[in-house]
Amino acid sequence: MATTNTASNDALPQSGTINGVGRTSTDTQPARPVFTVTSGMRYRFRIINASALARFNFQISGHTLTVIEADGENHVPLTVDRLLLQPGQRYSVVVEANQAVDNYWIRAPMAARTPNPAPTNWATDSDNVNAVLHYVGAADAEPTTTPPALSGTVLNEALLVPSTNPAAPGTAVAGGADKVFNLAFATVTDSTSHHWTVNGVQYISPTVPTLLQILSGATDASDFATNENTFIINKGDVVEINITGVPNHPFHLHGHSFSVVKGATGSTNYVNPPRRDVTPSATGGITIRFTADNPGPWILHCHIDLHLDAGLAVVFAEAPEDVAAGADSVDPDDSWDDLCPIYNALAAEDQ
Repeated sequence: MATTNTASNDALPQSGTINGVGRTSTDTQPARPVFTVTSGMRYRFRIINASALARFNFQISGHTLTVIEADGENHVPLTVDRLLLQPGQRYSVVVEANQAVDNYWIRAPMAARTPNPAPTNWATDSDNVNAVLHYVGAADAEPTTTPPALSGTVLNEALLVPSTNPAAPGTAVAGGADKVFNLAFATVTDSTSHHWTVNGVQYISPTVPTLLQILSGATDASDFATNENTFIINKGDVVEINITGVPNHPFHLHGHSFSVVKGATGSTNYVNPPRRDVTPSATGGITIRFTADNPGPWILHCHIDLHLDAGLAVVFAEAPEDVAAGADSVDPDDSWDDLCPIYNALAAEDQ
């Protein structure tokens, strides 16, 4: 990013969308998305924050949300009034159509880590992210009320309990794992750019993908360039990662779900911590754990795309010997040979 972009505020949104539809103060025409329900029925809503930057609150007026899944992991049902979703986070909730036949607001106001002062293009219509819960038999119209302010109990991630095998891997003490990584992230502005680092290193995507390097014999951290920020873990390792830095950076791990041993809320929990693959950083740091049972190169990165692009990532090369040979190995077929010509044919700005 440019040296003047110290707030990482490129391309900030004015508002948000629900299922691809949204409004701003200058574009008020699109019809609100409508979700039709029948009185007396129960419905599963899958709620996904597909944003590259913003957090979204989520609430359905007059209805509670029973959370049953987070990031693909089933959890013991937990009933709340509203959710706060970080970029990349997903939830499944059960909604009971148990109110009077009518139309109700579905609210998803937007929030984010804003610079101070905020630029003029930032979130001018952040509160105008709405849809309609429509009961069969109600008028085909928006609710007659003004969209209400958020209220009631917001989901506390620390209260989520996995439905199966809830304990965190390893022993129930700090550092009770085979591999422990302490990752401190920060911003750096030098004479050429504003970027992010982890342990003082800006991640720069390699010219030769990590997987291809492993298939070509890379097995040690020294086989990768410094800016690839790559760590080696062995098959079967219990891995503990302690992440420190400013709050509200949603960290996403590819290839694994992890136990949130110490998250943005609650206390340290080894017995039955939430299990998911995206969780935000927090003042005082967070701790996650997983078992290395899926050989491959897996990136851990901030799910704010601007920050990933600016270097806020590391890679875990898991069991590289097993990736190159054996039952878990990757065996490239002829279609792999087509990838480079396809990529090279792209316009420079798309590469």
